[in-house]
Amino acid sequence: MNEGKIKNTITRSFELQDYRIEGAELSGFWADLLSKEELTVEVNYRPENKKTFSPEEIETLTRKLCKKCSNFESQLPKNIKCEVTFKDFGGKVYKTDQSNFELQSGR
Repeated sequence: MNEGKIKNTITRSFELQDYRIEGAELSGFWADLLSKEELTVEVNYRPENKKTFSPEEIETLTRKLCKKCSNFESQLPKNIKCEVTFKDFGGKVYKTDQSNFELQSGR
């Protein structure tokens, strides 16, 4: 018997379509199991039908990504946390318990 041991099982599997955001195309998707306790998913987005996002679109995309992160976390066991790292913005990190997160696009 395994009395006294704690086992986490994630029964919710997120699919590629769960990462889609209206107004953006997925241009890259990688998942890397760094350890038995840490999974990193890297998703790259590009604008639909043009070369760059406008500052307003960046702000909207940022809000949608943060909301998506919070939604993912709400579907997982309470001790599993999700966060978003915005690589193109100096590695700024959004954690779901932040109430006043802002991302300056610098554009």
